[in-house]
Amino acid sequence: MIDINFELYKIFYFTAHYMSFTKAADALFVTQSSISQSIKQLEEKMGVQLFKRNKKRIALTKEGEILFTHVEQAFHHIKTAERKIENYNIGEIHVGASDTICKYYLLPYLKDFHKNNPEIKINIVNQPSRRTLEMIQEGLMDFGIVAVSEDRNFEDIELSTWKTYDEVCIAGEYYFNLLGPTCQLEDLMECPMITLRENTNTRQFLDEAFQSRGLYLQPEFEMVSVDLIIEMVKADLGVGFAMEDTLKDLEVHKDLFQIKINPPLKSRKISFAVSQSQPLSEASKKFIDHVKKMVK
Repeated sequence: MIDINFELYKIFYFTAHYMSFTKAADALFVTQSSISQSIKQLEEKMGVQLFKRNKKRIALTKEGEILFTHVEQAFHHIKTAERKIENYNIGEIHVGASDTICKYYLLPYLKDFHKNNPEIKINIVNQPSRRTLEMIQEGLMDFGIVAVSEDRNFEDIELSTWKTYDEVCIAGEYYFNLLGPTCQLEDLMECPMITLRENTNTRQFLDEAFQSRGLYLQPEFEMVSVDLIIEMVKADLGVGFAMEDTLKDLEVHKDLFQIKINPPLKSRKISFAVSQSQPLSEASKKFIDHVKKMVK
């Protein structure tokens, strides 16, 4: 086993992160010469070259890339641990959720929790469910509230169902008159489709639903939010899908019509997503328990 001081790994991380001895020195408040010497010492201890050097820039070797992958993960885990220890008693939560989940599902629970626990700071990062799951796996998020299919599993992620819902097919007046109140997925292939972008779990769910029936989904429009899908569908630019709870107040969506898909699509879940390898803070546990009790 190689005996290497952790400080050398830290210096290597910053150098590889910035890909610059000068920027690493500035970030660590040391001289560029000490950075160069430390990297040289690390290379000698490991018996490999970690950086390719020339006069103007540096680049990682294959060995350097392998080391950086693992050191970067370790660095993130350490920073996450520091943040969790710092926030464990004072109460701070970092939670990831999509715009749709925040707007149509989470807001009432946030309001009630904040009213009863004003000392706990809540940081919400709005992003697709897939990115939330990735950040939990990377140790950068306490937990997430995500939309997933019933049969999906994710490495190192424990999912706890909060709500079950269906994706509803929606159309404006023109396409509703064309398709009728009930249709098959095959019928939708004759219409322009409006969906979320490919880097979302919802888009993956729809892709798989069409593929299971021998169809290939090719959207005419790819949007960043369900709200935009709804507005474009109302403008008769195509047919789309939305979470059923986004359509509760149809008085607001007078130009929007629901189409029943036969046979129906699989149900989906909104779930709490937590890391199986990193413990939740007391504040995070309190929030999740609060939401679950309110549902009951």
